Amino acid sequence: MADPDRFDLVDRGPSFRLAQHFGFNRPDRPRRIRKILLLILVTWMPLVLLSLLAGHAFDDRVVVGLLRDPVILSRFLFVLPLLALAEVVVARSLNVQARQFLASGVVPAGEAVKLEAAKAEALRLRESVVAEGVILVLAVTTTIIMRVVVRLGSGDSTWERTGTGITLAGWWYILVSLPILFFFLLRWLWIFLIWSRFLFRVSRLGLELTPTHPDRAGGLGFLGWGLAGFALVLMAISAVLSGSLAYEIVHRGSSLNILKYHIMIFVVLAIVILHAPLLVFTGRLARCRFRGLLDFGSLIGNHDRAFDEKWLKSQSSSLLGSADVGSLAHMSPVYEQVERMQLLPWDKQALIVLVAAALIPMVPLLGTVTVLTEILSKLAKFMV
Repeated sequence: MADPDRFDLVDRGPSFRLAQHFGFNRPDRPRRIRKILLLILVTWMPLVLLSLLAGHAFDDRVVVGLLRDPVILSRFLFVLPLLALAEVVVARSLNVQARQFLASGVVPAGEAVKLEAAKAEALRLRESVVAEGVILVLAVTTTIIMRVVVRLGSGDSTWERTGTGITLAGWWYILVSLPILFFFLLRWLWIFLIWSRFLFRVSRLGLELTPTHPDRAGGLGFLGWGLAGFALVLMAISAVLSGSLAYEIVHRGSSLNILKYHIMIFVVLAIVILHAPLLVFTGRLARCRFRGLLDFGSLIGNHDRAFDEKWLKSQSSSLLGSADVGSLAHMSPVYEQVERMQLLPWDKQALIVLVAAALIPMVPLLGTVTVLTEILSKLAKFMV
């Protein structure tokens, strides 16, 4: 039975309901595996079969055969399955974070109605038929413009395009495979934008932030580690880039030494974009920190003056063993905790996970410089 309070931005929308109607979006593992196999069957297998029939699967008749094209191998054997698997992780992560606003007390009970209104708006946007229709149109038109009108990447004789024009496999790639991939990617972008809109609305509520909270983010630290839920999506996007860079290295004579700057820029941009929605809380966190410094500064000042009045000015000799000494020692760390408060609810461990997710698909590129078996043997020596 579905949870009526579940905030699910992933398992919704017209495309989800269509897949669910055919039994491919059930929560059980066999159904999800079947969905992944279907995606591979529709996007990759026809390309292989049509290329084999035309003699374009290998490099004997064309410069770049299908089975030697890292772009195709990465996109339809790794990226699409990964995007499908990411649905489980992201759905649970966003649901937990949305619940945590009330459970942690960051959103007070008096603001619960407004929080539910923000959730309802986000779910309405996710269910929009118009939005997914626009995504579908964009996926198809972008593919046609890139591969037919602009003829991006048409310089070589490949399995997709030869001197006589676009091959049958090329047409399947343009009209079916690539639009499906773009649809998945654009739908993930739409989900991320809806989540960003939801966070913006939450940031306008009467939040009760705590300057001494141990997460150093006023109680919003769960949003920082929640970003790790997007790791699989980021890994999939990184794999798209990795496949394109591998093509440049293997078939166009480029080098990893030149393309490394593309990788660095991609990782930095990805991390910045993922953290950008959290900037809506920066103003609240800054005010919370400033107020905390003032309040605890006054509190510690009053405490220290009282301590001086009692123990120093009165020249009392009974200080040894007094609880006042302990209270004096504990006041400064509290102030330092407030002073170290972050203005962005980011999390170090989540950041490491995201950077790793962005870099892992780039590891195969090292094989263009060093044989992968040598890399693995060196890693094994470090682990022994």
